[in-house]
Amino acid sequence: MDFVRKDIHTSVLKESKYSQLTIDDDFNLPDNKVDIEKIIAKAGNVIVDEVEIDYGKVHVSGVVCFTMLYQTKGEQSGIDSFEGEIPFNDSINVDSTTKNSMVTNRSRLEDLTINMINSRKIEVRGLIGNSVQSYEEYRAKAATELENGQGVESKFKRQQLTELIVAKHDMFRLKEELEIPQNKPNINSILWSSVSLRNMETKVLDGKISIRGEVECFIIYQGFDDDNLVQYLYSVRTINKELECIEATEDMVLEATCSLGKGETGVRQDSDGEDRVIGVDYCVQLGIKLYKDNEVNLIADLYSPQVEIMPDIETIPYENLWMHNLAKAKINERRHRKDEQEQILQICHTYGDVEIDDVEVFEDSVKVIGVVKVNILYIANDDTPIKCMEEILPFEYKIDIGSLPKDASVRVDANLDLLVTTLLSAEDYEIKAQVNLDMCVFMQTELEVVTDMKIEPIDYEKKSHMPGIVGYIVQPEDTLWSIARKYYATTESIRKLNHLEDDIVREGDRLIIVKS
Repeated sequence: MDFVRKDIHTSVLKESKYSQLTIDDDFNLPDNKVDIEKIIAKAGNVIVDEVEIDYGKVHVSGVVCFTMLYQTKGEQSGIDSFEGEIPFNDSINVDSTTKNSMVTNRSRLEDLTINMINSRKIEVRGLIGNSVQSYEEYRAKAATELENGQGVESKFKRQQLTELIVAKHDMFRLKEELEIPQNKPNINSILWSSVSLRNMETKVLDGKISIRGEVECFIIYQGFDDDNLVQYLYSVRTINKELECIEATEDMVLEATCSLGKGETGVRQDSDGEDRVIGVDYCVQLGIKLYKDNEVNLIADLYSPQVEIMPDIETIPYENLWMHNLAKAKINERRHRKDEQEQILQICHTYGDVEIDDVEVFEDSVKVIGVVKVNILYIANDDTPIKCMEEILPFEYKIDIGSLPKDASVRVDANLDLLVTTLLSAEDYEIKAQVNLDMCVFMQTELEVVTDMKIEPIDYEKKSHMPGIVGYIVQPEDTLWSIARKYYATTESIRKLNHLEDDIVREGDRLIIVKS
Protein backbone atom coordinates (compact mmCIF):
# COMPACT_ATOMS: atom_id res chain seq x y z
CA MET A 1 0.00 0.00 0.00
CA ASP A 2 1.09 3.58 -0.60
CA PHE A 3 -0.12 7.16 -0.33
CA VAL A 4 -1.58 9.44 -2.96
CA ARG A 5 0.14 12.74 -2.22
CA LYS A 6 -0.53 16.41 -2.91
CA ASP A 7 2.22 19.00 -3.18
CA ILE A 8 1.54 21.62 -0.48
CA HIS A 9 3.23 24.97 -1.09
CA THR A 10 2.94 27.75 1.47
CA SER A 11 4.83 30.94 2.25
CA VAL A 12 5.01 32.69 5.60
CA LEU A 13 6.10 36.24 6.36
CA LYS A 14 9.16 35.77 8.55
CA GLU A 15 10.44 39.31 8.90
CA SER A 16 9.61 42.90 7.97
CA LYS A 17 12.33 45.52 7.92
CA TYR A 18 12.25 49.24 7.23
CA SER A 19 15.36 51.15 6.27
CA GLN A 20 16.05 54.79 5.50
CA LEU A 21 18.88 55.90 3.25
CA THR A 22 20.07 59.47 2.76
CA ILE A 23 21.29 60.62 -0.64
CA ASP A 24 23.22 63.84 -1.28
CA ASP A 25 24.81 65.16 -4.45
CA ASP A 26 25.70 68.43 -6.17
CA PHE A 27 24.82 69.31 -9.77
CA ASN A 28 26.05 72.02 -12.11
CA LEU A 29 23.68 73.44 -14.70
CA PRO A 30 24.66 72.57 -18.29
CA ASP A 31 25.74 75.41 -20.56
CA ASN A 32 22.42 75.52 -22.39
CA LYS A 33 20.52 76.36 -19.18
CA VAL A 34 19.87 79.90 -17.91
CA ASP A 35 21.15 80.89 -14.46
CA ILE A 36 18.94 80.24 -11.41
CA GLU A 37 17.28 83.14 -9.65
CA LYS A 38 15.04 81.10 -7.36
CA ILE A 39 13.85 77.50 -7.06
CA ILE A 40 10.06 77.27 -7.55
CA ALA A 41 9.12 73.58 -7.32
CA LYS A 42 10.59 70.10 -7.17
CA ALA A 43 9.46 66.54 -7.68
CA GLY A 44 11.07 63.12 -7.64
CA ASN A 45 10.54 59.38 -7.45
CA VAL A 46 12.50 56.19 -6.78
CA ILE A 47 13.20 53.68 -9.54
CA VAL A 48 14.38 50.28 -8.25
CA ASP A 49 16.60 48.49 -10.75
CA GLU A 50 17.57 45.40 -8.74
CA VAL A 51 16.79 43.60 -5.49
CA GLU A 52 19.54 41.12 -4.61
CA ILE A 53 19.05 38.56 -1.84
CA ASP A 54 21.96 37.35 0.27
CA TYR A 55 22.38 35.52 3.56
CA GLY A 56 21.04 37.89 6.21
CA LYS A 57 20.93 40.85 3.83
CA VAL A 58 18.85 42.36 1.04
CA HIS A 59 20.54 44.76 -1.39
CA VAL A 60 18.29 47.32 -3.09
CA SER A 61 19.77 49.44 -5.88
CA GLY A 62 18.36 51.97 -8.29
CA VAL A 63 18.15 55.69 -8.95
CA VAL A 64 16.30 58.70 -7.63
CA CYS A 65 14.97 60.76 -10.54
CA PHE A 66 14.34 64.42 -9.73
CA THR A 67 13.22 67.52 -11.59
CA MET A 68 13.44 71.15 -10.52
CA LEU A 69 11.43 74.10 -11.79
CA TYR A 70 13.17 77.43 -11.28
CA GLN A 71 12.88 81.12 -12.01
CA THR A 72 15.59 82.29 -14.37
CA LYS A 73 17.96 85.16 -13.71
CA GLY A 74 18.03 88.22 -15.95
CA GLU A 75 16.15 91.32 -16.95
CA GLN A 76 13.24 89.33 -18.30
CA SER A 77 12.87 86.57 -15.76
CA GLY A 78 11.17 83.41 -16.95
CA ILE A 79 11.11 79.79 -15.88
CA ASP A 80 13.12 76.73 -16.79
CA SER A 81 13.69 73.25 -15.42
CA PHE A 82 16.53 70.85 -14.72
CA GLU A 83 16.42 67.06 -14.37
CA GLY A 84 18.89 64.59 -12.93
CA GLU A 85 19.44 61.18 -11.33
CA ILE A 86 21.21 60.02 -8.19
CA PRO A 87 22.11 56.32 -7.96
CA PHE A 88 21.70 54.52 -4.64
CA ASN A 89 22.50 51.16 -3.09
CA ASP A 90 21.01 50.16 0.26
CA SER A 91 22.02 47.02 2.18
CA ILE A 92 19.33 46.05 4.68
CA ASN A 93 19.93 43.55 7.46
CA VAL A 94 17.21 40.89 7.28
CA ASP A 95 18.33 38.00 9.48
CA SER A 96 15.85 35.45 8.13
CA THR A 97 16.88 35.66 4.47
CA THR A 98 18.86 33.11 2.51
CA LYS A 99 19.61 33.05 -1.20
CA ASN A 100 16.41 31.02 -1.69
CA SER A 101 14.15 33.39 0.26
CA MET A 102 11.32 35.25 -1.41
CA VAL A 103 11.57 38.99 -0.80
CA THR A 104 9.29 41.89 -1.68
CA ASN A 105 10.37 45.52 -1.51
CA ARG A 106 8.60 48.87 -1.69
CA SER A 107 10.75 51.99 -2.04
CA ARG A 108 9.50 55.55 -1.63
CA LEU A 109 11.09 58.97 -1.77
CA GLU A 110 10.07 60.28 1.64
CA ASP A 111 11.82 63.64 1.41
CA LEU A 112 13.43 65.72 -1.33
CA THR A 113 15.27 68.99 -0.76
CA ILE A 114 16.93 71.05 -3.48
CA ASN A 115 19.04 74.03 -2.39
CA MET A 116 20.71 76.62 -4.56
CA ILE A 117 24.46 76.86 -3.90
CA ASN A 118 24.90 79.55 -6.54
CA SER A 119 23.19 80.52 -9.78
CA ARG A 120 24.83 77.59 -11.60
CA LYS A 121 24.97 74.92 -8.92
CA ILE A 122 22.44 73.10 -6.73
CA GLU A 123 22.56 70.58 -3.89
CA VAL A 124 20.04 67.72 -3.97
CA ARG A 125 19.30 65.78 -0.81
CA GLY A 126 16.76 63.04 -0.34
CA LEU A 127 15.54 60.38 2.04
CA ILE A 128 14.61 56.95 0.65
CA GLY A 129 12.41 54.60 2.67
CA ASN A 130 12.80 50.90 1.84
CA SER A 131 10.22 48.46 3.21
CA VAL A 132 11.39 44.86 2.86
CA GLN A 133 9.38 41.73 3.62
CA SER A 134 11.08 38.35 3.77
CA TYR A 135 9.01 35.21 3.19
CA GLU A 136 10.03 31.63 3.83
CA GLU A 137 8.58 29.05 1.50
CA TYR A 138 7.56 25.59 2.70
CA ARG A 139 6.80 22.54 0.59
CA ALA A 140 5.56 19.13 1.64
CA LYS A 141 4.08 16.13 -0.14
CA ALA A 142 1.04 15.50 2.03
CA ALA A 143 -0.91 12.23 2.02
CA THR A 144 -4.47 12.64 0.76
CA GLU A 145 -5.50 9.02 0.02
CA LEU A 146 -4.34 5.48 0.71
CA GLU A 147 -4.05 3.01 -2.16
CA ASN A 148 -4.45 -0.74 -1.56
CA GLY A 149 -5.08 -0.13 2.12
CA GLN A 150 -7.55 -2.90 2.89
CA GLY A 151 -8.01 -3.33 6.64
CA VAL A 152 -6.44 0.07 7.41
CA GLU A 153 -8.41 2.70 9.28
CA SER A 154 -7.77 6.23 7.95
CA LYS A 155 -8.75 9.49 9.60
CA PHE A 156 -9.18 12.53 7.36
CA LYS A 157 -9.32 16.28 7.94
CA ARG A 158 -10.45 19.02 5.59
CA GLN A 159 -8.02 21.92 5.53
CA GLN A 160 -8.37 25.42 4.05
CA LEU A 161 -5.04 26.55 2.59
CA THR A 162 -4.04 29.85 0.99
CA GLU A 163 -1.29 29.20 -1.52
CA LEU A 164 0.89 31.91 -3.01
CA ILE A 165 0.70 31.11 -6.71
CA VAL A 166 2.53 34.10 -8.23
CA ALA A 167 4.93 36.70 -6.80
CA LYS A 168 6.58 38.78 -9.50
CA HIS A 169 7.20 42.20 -11.00
CA ASP A 170 5.92 43.23 -14.42
CA MET A 171 5.63 46.41 -16.45
CA PHE A 172 3.93 48.01 -19.43
CA ARG A 173 4.57 51.11 -21.53
CA LEU A 174 2.26 54.07 -21.24
CA LYS A 175 2.23 56.15 -24.41
CA GLU A 176 -0.04 59.14 -24.97
CA GLU A 177 -0.10 62.05 -27.38
CA LEU A 178 -1.53 65.32 -26.10
CA GLU A 179 -2.51 67.83 -28.74
CA ILE A 180 -2.63 71.45 -27.61
CA PRO A 181 -5.82 73.48 -28.20
CA GLN A 182 -6.21 75.53 -31.40
CA ASN A 183 -6.13 78.84 -29.52
CA LYS A 184 -2.67 78.09 -28.13
CA PRO A 185 0.62 78.88 -29.93
CA ASN A 186 3.00 76.18 -31.15
CA ILE A 187 5.38 74.63 -28.64
CA ASN A 188 8.83 76.15 -28.30
CA SER A 189 10.06 74.01 -25.37
CA ILE A 190 8.67 71.98 -22.48
CA LEU A 191 9.55 73.60 -19.14
CA TRP A 192 7.94 71.20 -16.65
CA SER A 193 5.89 68.02 -16.68
CA SER A 194 4.01 66.26 -13.90
CA VAL A 195 2.65 62.77 -14.68
CA SER A 196 0.67 60.81 -12.06
CA LEU A 197 -1.39 57.63 -11.84
CA ARG A 198 -4.89 58.01 -10.44
CA ASN A 199 -7.89 55.73 -9.73
CA MET A 200 -5.88 52.59 -10.41
CA GLU A 201 -7.83 49.32 -10.26
CA THR A 202 -6.44 45.85 -10.88
CA LYS A 203 -8.43 42.68 -11.44
CA VAL A 204 -7.44 39.08 -12.00
CA LEU A 205 -8.86 37.32 -15.06
CA ASP A 206 -8.23 33.90 -16.55
CA GLY A 207 -4.69 34.01 -17.89
CA LYS A 208 -4.21 37.76 -17.45
CA ILE A 209 -4.28 40.79 -15.15
CA SER A 210 -6.55 43.72 -15.99
CA ILE A 211 -5.30 47.24 -15.15
CA ARG A 212 -7.64 50.20 -15.35
CA GLY A 213 -7.21 53.76 -14.20
CA GLU A 214 -6.14 57.20 -15.33
CA VAL A 215 -2.91 59.01 -16.12
CA GLU A 216 -2.97 62.69 -15.16
CA CYS A 217 -0.64 64.96 -17.16
CA PHE A 218 0.21 68.58 -16.43
CA ILE A 219 2.64 70.30 -18.78
CA ILE A 220 4.17 73.77 -18.61
CA TYR A 221 5.64 74.86 -21.92
CA GLN A 222 6.91 77.98 -23.63
CA GLY A 223 4.86 79.08 -26.60
CA PHE A 224 6.40 79.86 -29.99
CA ASP A 225 5.05 83.38 -30.43
CA ASP A 226 6.25 86.96 -30.22
CA ASP A 227 6.01 87.06 -26.42
CA ASN A 228 7.23 83.50 -25.71
CA LEU A 229 4.51 83.26 -23.12
CA VAL A 230 4.35 80.40 -20.61
CA GLN A 231 1.46 78.05 -21.40
CA TYR A 232 -0.21 75.23 -19.46
CA LEU A 233 -1.77 71.98 -20.60
CA TYR A 234 -3.76 69.60 -18.39
CA SER A 235 -5.08 66.28 -19.63
CA VAL A 236 -6.41 63.05 -18.14
CA ARG A 237 -6.26 59.87 -20.21
CA THR A 238 -7.79 56.47 -19.53
CA ILE A 239 -5.62 53.41 -18.88
CA ASN A 240 -7.04 50.07 -20.00
CA LYS A 241 -4.42 47.33 -20.17
CA GLU A 242 -4.29 43.57 -19.88
CA LEU A 243 -1.05 41.78 -19.00
CA GLU A 244 -0.53 38.10 -19.66
CA CYS A 245 -0.24 35.94 -16.55
CA ILE A 246 -0.67 32.30 -17.48
CA GLU A 247 -1.09 31.13 -13.88
CA ALA A 248 -3.99 33.52 -13.17
CA THR A 249 -7.57 32.36 -12.70
CA GLU A 250 -10.60 34.45 -11.78
CA ASP A 251 -11.04 32.75 -8.39
CA MET A 252 -7.64 34.01 -7.15
CA VAL A 253 -7.06 36.99 -4.86
CA LEU A 254 -4.83 39.70 -6.33
CA GLU A 255 -2.56 41.96 -4.31
CA ALA A 256 -1.00 44.51 -6.66
CA THR A 257 0.92 47.80 -6.57
CA CYS A 258 1.27 50.25 -9.46
CA SER A 259 3.91 52.96 -9.74
CA LEU A 260 5.46 55.11 -12.44
CA GLY A 261 8.93 54.18 -13.59
CA LYS A 262 11.24 56.08 -15.89
CA GLY A 263 9.73 58.17 -18.64
CA GLU A 264 9.81 61.36 -20.61
CA THR A 265 7.70 64.01 -22.26
CA GLY A 266 8.74 65.47 -25.61
CA VAL A 267 7.58 67.73 -28.43
CA ARG A 268 6.17 66.02 -31.53
CA GLN A 269 4.70 67.23 -34.76
CA ASP A 270 1.06 67.01 -35.74
CA SER A 271 -0.27 65.89 -39.12
CA ASP A 272 0.59 69.33 -40.58
CA GLY A 273 4.22 69.12 -39.43
CA GLU A 274 3.80 71.71 -36.65
CA ASP A 275 5.06 71.35 -33.08
CA ARG A 276 1.65 71.06 -31.47
CA VAL A 277 1.78 67.59 -29.85
CA ILE A 278 3.31 66.55 -26.54
CA GLY A 279 4.28 62.89 -26.33
CA VAL A 280 4.13 61.16 -22.95
CA ASP A 281 6.10 57.90 -22.72
CA TYR A 282 6.43 56.23 -19.31
CA CYS A 283 6.99 52.79 -17.87
CA VAL A 284 4.40 51.59 -15.33
CA GLN A 285 5.80 49.09 -12.84
CA LEU A 286 3.59 46.49 -11.15
CA GLY A 287 4.16 44.30 -8.14
CA ILE A 288 1.89 41.25 -8.43
CA LYS A 289 0.95 38.61 -5.87
CA LEU A 290 -1.73 36.02 -6.59
CA TYR A 291 -3.22 33.89 -3.81
CA LYS A 292 -5.56 30.96 -4.17
CA ASP A 293 -7.70 29.37 -1.46
CA ASN A 294 -7.76 25.60 -1.71
CA GLU A 295 -9.70 23.14 0.40
CA VAL A 296 -7.84 19.83 0.60
CA ASN A 297 -8.71 16.51 2.20
CA LEU A 298 -5.66 15.29 4.12
CA ILE A 299 -4.94 12.07 6.00
CA ALA A 300 -4.57 13.01 9.65
CA ASP A 301 -3.82 9.56 11.10
CA LEU A 302 -4.06 5.86 10.25
CA TYR A 303 -3.70 2.47 11.93
CA SER A 304 -4.49 -1.20 11.40
CA PRO A 305 -5.52 -3.97 13.83
CA GLN A 306 -3.27 -6.36 11.83
CA VAL A 307 0.01 -4.38 11.45
CA GLU A 308 1.79 -1.59 13.29
CA ILE A 309 1.63 1.64 11.23
CA MET A 310 3.73 4.58 12.33
CA PRO A 311 2.93 7.70 10.25
CA ASP A 312 5.67 10.28 9.59
CA ILE A 313 4.22 13.67 10.47
CA GLU A 314 5.73 16.95 9.28
CA THR A 315 4.74 20.31 10.73
CA ILE A 316 4.75 23.24 8.30
CA PRO A 317 3.91 26.88 9.11
CA TYR A 318 1.40 28.50 6.80
CA GLU A 319 -0.69 31.63 6.34
CA ASN A 320 -4.34 31.76 5.39
CA LEU A 321 -5.75 34.88 3.79
CA TRP A 322 -8.42 35.81 6.30
CA MET A 323 -9.56 39.09 4.75
CA HIS A 324 -8.89 41.29 1.72
CA ASN A 325 -10.36 44.76 2.11
CA LEU A 326 -10.30 47.81 -0.17
CA ALA A 327 -11.10 51.05 1.65
CA LYS A 328 -11.08 54.73 0.64
CA ALA A 329 -10.05 57.47 3.08
CA LYS A 330 -11.42 60.89 2.12
CA ILE A 331 -9.57 64.01 3.28
CA ASN A 332 -10.99 67.50 2.93
CA GLU A 333 -9.18 70.49 4.44
CA ARG A 334 -9.58 74.21 4.06
CA ARG A 335 -6.39 76.26 4.30
CA HIS A 336 -5.65 80.00 4.57
CA ARG A 337 -2.91 81.85 2.74
CA LYS A 338 0.20 82.42 4.86
CA ASP A 339 0.93 86.01 5.88
CA GLU A 340 4.12 86.25 3.81
CA GLN A 341 2.40 84.77 0.77
CA GLU A 342 1.09 86.88 -2.11
CA GLN A 343 -2.55 86.72 -3.05
CA ILE A 344 -3.46 83.66 -5.10
CA LEU A 345 -4.96 84.41 -8.51
CA GLN A 346 -5.22 80.91 -9.98
CA ILE A 347 -4.53 77.29 -9.00
CA CYS A 348 -2.71 75.58 -11.89
CA HIS A 349 -2.08 72.05 -10.67
CA THR A 350 -1.79 69.87 -7.58
CA TYR A 351 0.48 66.83 -7.25
CA GLY A 352 1.78 64.77 -4.35
CA ASP A 353 2.02 61.39 -2.69
CA VAL A 354 0.74 59.46 0.32
CA GLU A 355 2.78 57.86 3.10
CA ILE A 356 1.66 55.46 5.84
CA ASP A 357 3.32 56.25 9.17
CA ASP A 358 1.76 53.53 11.29
CA VAL A 359 -0.81 50.72 11.29
CA GLU A 360 -2.40 50.11 14.71
CA VAL A 361 -4.13 46.76 15.15
CA PHE A 362 -6.98 46.32 17.65
CA GLU A 363 -9.28 43.41 18.46
CA ASP A 364 -11.98 44.46 16.00
CA SER A 365 -10.40 47.13 13.80
CA VAL A 366 -7.29 48.49 12.15
CA LYS A 367 -6.29 52.15 12.28
CA VAL A 368 -4.14 53.51 9.45
CA ILE A 369 -2.20 56.70 10.24
CA GLY A 370 -0.46 58.63 7.50
CA VAL A 371 0.02 61.88 5.62
CA VAL A 372 -0.63 63.20 2.14
CA LYS A 373 2.20 65.42 0.93
CA VAL A 374 0.78 68.09 -1.36
CA ASN A 375 2.46 70.46 -3.83
CA ILE A 376 0.29 73.23 -5.29
CA LEU A 377 1.39 75.16 -8.37
CA TYR A 378 -0.33 78.55 -8.58
CA ILE A 379 -0.19 82.02 -10.10
CA ALA A 380 0.22 84.86 -7.59
CA ASN A 381 -0.33 88.58 -7.64
CA ASP A 382 3.29 89.39 -8.59
CA ASP A 383 5.70 89.17 -11.53
CA THR A 384 6.69 85.50 -10.99
CA PRO A 385 5.17 83.33 -13.76
CA ILE A 386 4.31 80.49 -11.36
CA LYS A 387 4.83 79.56 -7.72
CA CYS A 388 4.56 76.46 -5.55
CA MET A 389 3.45 75.88 -1.97
CA GLU A 390 3.74 72.67 0.03
CA GLU A 391 1.11 71.31 2.42
CA ILE A 392 0.90 68.28 4.70
CA LEU A 393 -2.50 66.61 5.23
CA PRO A 394 -2.43 64.17 8.16
CA PHE A 395 -5.12 61.51 8.24
CA GLU A 396 -6.36 58.60 10.33
CA TYR A 397 -8.70 55.96 8.98
CA LYS A 398 -10.33 53.15 10.91
CA ILE A 399 -11.23 49.91 9.15
CA ASP A 400 -13.73 47.72 11.02
CA ILE A 401 -12.96 44.04 10.54
CA GLY A 402 -14.94 42.18 13.20
CA SER A 403 -13.09 39.82 15.51
CA LEU A 404 -9.43 39.73 14.50
CA PRO A 405 -7.80 36.29 14.80
CA LYS A 406 -4.94 35.79 17.21
CA ASP A 407 -1.49 36.07 15.61
CA ALA A 408 -2.97 37.87 12.61
CA SER A 409 -0.60 39.63 10.22
CA VAL A 410 -2.00 42.88 8.80
CA ARG A 411 -0.48 44.43 5.66
CA VAL A 412 -1.66 47.74 4.19
CA ASP A 413 -0.63 49.51 1.01
CA ALA A 414 -1.76 53.02 0.03
CA ASN A 415 -1.96 55.10 -3.14
CA LEU A 416 -3.63 58.33 -4.14
CA ASP A 417 -6.96 58.13 -5.93
CA LEU A 418 -7.69 61.87 -6.07
CA LEU A 419 -5.81 65.08 -5.27
CA VAL A 420 -7.23 68.46 -6.21
CA THR A 421 -7.11 72.04 -4.90
CA THR A 422 -9.97 74.52 -5.35
CA LEU A 423 -9.47 78.26 -4.95
CA LEU A 424 -12.20 79.68 -2.72
CA SER A 425 -10.89 83.26 -2.61
CA ALA A 426 -7.59 85.12 -2.92
CA GLU A 427 -6.96 84.09 0.69
CA ASP A 428 -8.44 80.60 1.03
CA TYR A 429 -8.25 77.29 -0.79
CA GLU A 430 -9.59 73.79 -0.24
CA ILE A 431 -7.60 70.57 -0.71
CA LYS A 432 -9.41 67.30 -1.39
CA ALA A 433 -7.68 63.95 -1.39
CA GLN A 434 -8.83 60.35 -1.56
CA VAL A 435 -6.48 57.58 -0.48
CA ASN A 436 -6.91 53.95 -1.55
CA LEU A 437 -6.08 51.54 1.27
CA ASP A 438 -5.50 47.94 0.20
CA MET A 439 -5.47 45.73 3.31
CA CYS A 440 -4.73 42.01 3.56
CA VAL A 441 -5.09 40.13 6.85
CA PHE A 442 -3.35 36.77 7.12
CA MET A 443 -3.84 34.22 9.88
CA GLN A 444 -0.59 32.50 10.80
CA THR A 445 -0.70 28.96 12.14
CA GLU A 446 0.83 25.50 11.69
CA LEU A 447 -0.32 22.43 9.81
CA GLU A 448 0.55 18.82 10.55
CA VAL A 449 0.65 16.60 7.46
CA VAL A 450 1.36 12.90 7.03
CA THR A 451 4.16 12.53 4.50
CA ASP A 452 5.16 8.85 4.85
CA MET A 453 4.71 5.77 7.05
CA LYS A 454 6.62 2.84 8.51
CA ILE A 455 4.96 -0.59 8.66
CA GLU A 456 6.11 -3.22 11.16
CA PRO A 457 4.64 -6.52 12.38
CA ILE A 458 2.12 -6.07 15.15
CA ASP A 459 3.14 -6.86 18.73
CA TYR A 460 0.95 -9.95 19.13
CA GLU A 461 2.12 -10.48 22.70
CA LYS A 462 0.88 -7.06 23.65
CA LYS A 463 -2.35 -7.58 21.75
CA SER A 464 -2.93 -11.03 23.28
CA HIS A 465 -2.75 -9.63 26.80
CA MET A 466 -5.60 -7.25 26.03
CA PRO A 467 -9.10 -8.59 26.81
CA GLY A 468 -11.27 -9.59 23.86
CA ILE A 469 -14.23 -7.58 25.17
CA VAL A 470 -13.86 -4.33 27.12
CA GLY A 471 -16.36 -2.21 28.97
CA TYR A 472 -15.07 1.37 28.64
CA ILE A 473 -16.10 4.73 30.17
CA VAL A 474 -15.27 7.66 27.86
CA GLN A 475 -12.70 10.09 29.34
CA PRO A 476 -12.56 13.88 28.77
CA GLU A 477 -9.94 13.82 25.96
CA ASP A 478 -11.23 10.71 24.20
CA THR A 479 -12.54 10.47 20.66
CA LEU A 480 -14.04 7.44 18.98
CA TRP A 481 -10.91 7.28 16.84
CA SER A 482 -8.48 7.29 19.77
CA ILE A 483 -10.48 4.60 21.59
CA ALA A 484 -10.61 2.32 18.53
CA ARG A 485 -6.88 2.82 17.90
CA LYS A 486 -6.01 1.95 21.50
CA TYR A 487 -8.00 -1.32 21.57
CA TYR A 488 -7.19 -2.60 18.05
CA ALA A 489 -10.80 -2.12 17.02
CA THR A 490 -12.47 -0.17 14.24
CA THR A 491 -14.70 2.86 14.59
CA GLU A 492 -17.37 1.11 12.53
CA SER A 493 -17.49 -1.94 14.86
CA ILE A 494 -17.80 0.28 17.96
CA ARG A 495 -20.61 2.30 16.35
CA LYS A 496 -22.58 -0.82 15.37
CA LEU A 497 -22.09 -2.58 18.71
CA ASN A 498 -23.13 0.49 20.72
CA HIS A 499 -25.85 1.70 18.31
CA LEU A 500 -24.11 5.05 17.70
CA GLU A 501 -25.45 7.22 14.89
CA ASP A 502 -22.13 9.05 14.35
CA ASP A 503 -18.56 9.28 15.67
CA ILE A 504 -19.41 11.63 18.55
CA VAL A 505 -18.78 10.32 22.07
CA ARG A 506 -19.07 12.28 25.30
CA GLU A 507 -17.38 12.11 28.65
CA GLY A 508 -19.03 9.44 30.81
CA ASP A 509 -20.49 7.42 27.90
CA ARG A 510 -20.25 3.64 28.44
CA LEU A 511 -19.06 1.59 25.51
CA ILE A 512 -18.56 -2.09 24.77
CA ILE A 513 -15.47 -2.73 22.62
CA VAL A 514 -14.60 -5.99 20.89
CA LYS A 515 -10.98 -6.46 19.85
CA SER A 516 -10.51 -7.19 16.13
